[in-house]
Amino acid sequence: MRVLKQRSKVNNQVVRGGLGGFIAAAFMLNHPVQAEPLAETTNTTVLPASSAEQQQEREGTLILDSMLVEESAQDPMSYTVFDASSATKTDTPIMEIPQSIQVIPSAVLRDQDQQTISGAIENVSSVVAPKTTELLTSEFIVRGFKSQFYTDSLPTYGQANAADPLSLVNVERIEVVKGPTSTLFGGGLGAPVGGLINVVSKQPMPEAQYSVSFRGGSFKTLNPSFDINQPLTDDDTVLFRLTGEYEYSESYIDALENENYSFFPTIAFNFSPDTQLIIRGQYSHIEFLEYSGLRAEGTVADAAYTIPAYRYSGATDTPKSEVENFMVTMEFSHRFSEYLEGSIQARYYENNFEEYSSFTHQLIIDGIGGFGQPSPSHLPFYSGVLPASVQEFVINPNFVLDFETGFVTHKMLFGAEYDTTKSKAKLGVFYDEQSDIWLDVADRYDDITYLGIAGGNISQSQDDHYQTIGVYLQDQMDITQSFHFLASLRWTSVTVEETGAETTNTSVTPRVGAVFDITDQLSIFAGYGEGFRAVTALFGETPKPEESSQVEGGFKFDFYELGLSGSVAGYQLIRENVVVPDPNGAFSSIQSGEQTSYGAEIDFLWEPLEALSIMGNYAYTNAKLTKHSSPELLVGDTLPRVPDHSGRIAVRYRFIDGFLDGLGVGMGLTAMSERQLSLPNQYTVDGFYRIDAQLSYPLTEHLDLTVNIQNLTNTKYYEPFLFLQDEVVSPGPPISAFATLTARF
Repeated sequence: MRVLKQRSKVNNQVVRGGLGGFIAAAFMLNHPVQAEPLAETTNTTVLPASSAEQQQEREGTLILDSMLVEESAQDPMSYTVFDASSATKTDTPIMEIPQSIQVIPSAVLRDQDQQTISGAIENVSSVVAPKTTELLTSEFIVRGFKSQFYTDSLPTYGQANAADPLSLVNVERIEVVKGPTSTLFGGGLGAPVGGLINVVSKQPMPEAQYSVSFRGGSFKTLNPSFDINQPLTDDDTVLFRLTGEYEYSESYIDALENENYSFFPTIAFNFSPDTQLIIRGQYSHIEFLEYSGLRAEGTVADAAYTIPAYRYSGATDTPKSEVENFMVTMEFSHRFSEYLEGSIQARYYENNFEEYSSFTHQLIIDGIGGFGQPSPSHLPFYSGVLPASVQEFVINPNFVLDFETGFVTHKMLFGAEYDTTKSKAKLGVFYDEQSDIWLDVADRYDDITYLGIAGGNISQSQDDHYQTIGVYLQDQMDITQSFHFLASLRWTSVTVEETGAETTNTSVTPRVGAVFDITDQLSIFAGYGEGFRAVTALFGETPKPEESSQVEGGFKFDFYELGLSGSVAGYQLIRENVVVPDPNGAFSSIQSGEQTSYGAEIDFLWEPLEALSIMGNYAYTNAKLTKHSSPELLVGDTLPRVPDHSGRIAVRYRFIDGFLDGLGVGMGLTAMSERQLSLPNQYTVDGFYRIDAQLSYPLTEHLDLTVNIQNLTNTKYYEPFLFLQDEVVSPGPPISAFATLTARF
């Protein structure tokens, strides 16, 4: 049995938050096996086995109770995450990264029966996720600001949800990096300036494995899925994996329904221990009825009428909107020597959607006035259509060099990026004074007819081309065993070609940070980073580039004698030249000067017993408009959708012996304070809390059952809804229950 020396620090940073809770890896493994050390080129994770063996690790040695495995082959029952790559583009212990980063592994996704990225991301502090009903209108918010969406560290241009196929069937983990990441990432219009959501896909495995799942429950949900992993050669040089799913579901909101399917083929060629090629594919198709939200008046604000919470807002015969995604990704890596390795990623991504909507807006109400209005609760509804398409190609080579200079150990990354993106969109809005456009929003069953929009009614169009070129250098230094320093620099050029105009902007953005290990249980970190991103306003004038800067610091701790680990962070994030919808125009935008967000976060996991996990997180976020010259927007207003206070605490208990062996029971409480609907501030939604519960049990050796109950107390609440930046809301889902049967072979 091989004994390995302990690292300078126990790197067992884990995911925080979540309904399911964290199950200690100690009771996941039952008996030791011998393992040979892997070459330094392999990304390895040590899975702890028992409390006694964990203590041996903490005393300086580790007896392997599992085998050293590649990252993609990590024990599927483990919630522990040691390394992450999104913040540095190298596999780095999370405890040594001078920036806040959270990781949601596949075990959490499975045990919580998560189905969408929006649902899974609730496990991360300071993140506001868009709802599935905001498929084409909203993005993830990190620390008060919009973030960018990446898949396998490459960009997918456009709204995050449009690129998300509403499926997690092919997701290995989700990494969230908070704050600017412009030194390493770009694409589309440039680099993320507020945060990064990176989805890491599943890898083909050396052993044949097959699983089939069926999920059903509330709102007539029918959701079969599969995961087929099949080596194509006996020596494991060619591996294949295919995942996919189909889903049909209705909604707690009248008339809404969703139908989607997706497929993810992946093939890996292991030419040698030092050389690998992976080719990934994705195809997804989504059809749904567009939802435009309910007006604040009559829901969260006083009015002469009351709008039923679950009524559909618009004509129920509106054509279904469609989203189609196609993606091919190539990843090639090669280790040239013990000290040098290189990789190159390339991707072609295509997104097409045809959006149909029936909606009202404050500008429509003001424009028509009371002419022809049957009663105060009758509001005028227009019909709209928005066809759009995106074609993106990106290539990203990287080289990593390990070397020493005196007493300093270096891991140096050099990379370049080229991205070319074409984005086309058209907009048509139509109404007919001779037709019935008045919908009684107080009557849940009143309806109107969608007004067809012919090609001649397209009122605006846009045909843009974006080109990004970036070169970057990063050095991760271990100056002593306890002091880790990171420095990086990027040069970026972004060219935006719009109708009748072409602009090119360049920028040099730095990033520095350091981690100091005060003890083997407590570290302090600090960092500074800048962001740069060209922006374009849909059907508006070309704005100036957006810039950002963040100062961040905090602690990461692992008091393993107490079973307590986590992190505390504070930050200030400033963004300039931020684009927001024009308060005086539904289809144009203005730049809002400067916005500032500052706050604090704490994430923790406490496992006082082997079978009990208690975890939680809390975030204070103060996000304001701090500078603006336009009288329509008021300095000091709170940014929309962002709560001052948010948090989550969850408890999970797992039976590990007796006739209930394998039964897991969890309960979680999620809460948010009140939130503003838009800029300028006018209406708010009240704060809310929601309790969820989860149960899982292995029925047989090959068959598992998971039951998920959401909103256990049937709490009634509203959330801000983004539709043309109007004052609208959507109701939170009522109590609902889902069951998943999974067969594994």
